[in-house]
Amino acid sequence: QQKFRLIPGDLVVAEGAEALLRCEIHNAAGSVQWTKDGFALGFTQSIPGYPRYSVLGDSGQGIYNLRIVNVTLEDDAEYQCQVGPYMHHKLIRAKARLTVIGK
Repeated sequence: QQKFRLIPGDLVVAEGAEALLRCEIHNAAGSVQWTKDGFALGFTQSIPGYPRYSVLGDSGQGIYNLRIVNVTLEDDAEYQCQVGPYMHHKLIRAKARLTVIGK
């Protein structure tokens, strides 16, 4: 059964800094994606419409870290790492809060 090896933790970052939300999955079978306040960011490493966002890692190793560069107040949100269901594997999800401190 797929499960989290490392779940994302809440982060507090300064505006203009970089944020890295970590997510590692053991035995990932379903598709992995991040959401921002419930909005799906997609399944690819580069995220359309979000040029400052990227998914870093290695799918073979189950690493799907969300990186946000030059963080702005608009990035202050709840993020969720989701692994979709696949055959006998159930959907799993883990959330983290990104708090952005203004300059």
